Amino acid sequence: MVRRSRAIQVYKRFGLAVALAGFAVYAVVNLTGSQGVTALFAKWDELHRIQVQNANLASELQERKERIRLLTDNLEERELEIRKKLQKLRPGEKLYQVPDPEPTVPAKPEN
Repeated sequence: MVRRSRAIQVYKRFGLAVALAGFAVYAVVNLTGSQGVTALFAKWDELHRIQVQNANLASELQERKERIRLLTDNLEERELEIRKKLQKLRPGEKLYQVPDPEPTVPAKPEN
């Protein structure tokens, strides 16, 4: 009887060791696979990038709303904006357009 219970204990321990080894192999395969930890970090990076982009867009939207409110409330600002967009002048005004200067390239030193 003692021998039989000893054999059962050995088989139980062996079965537990095999189960643990199988679980370890399964965990390693899943953690290093295409849906593993690297994919999780990539998703976190993408989430952070999208949150920053969202914050930038919200800021831009707020600026545009403020600009619209300013143009709606201020007649002079609205007139100035329209004149600038349509390139219109009032009688007696003159417009001077000066081209941007070409960037100068330093001369190559002679040897």
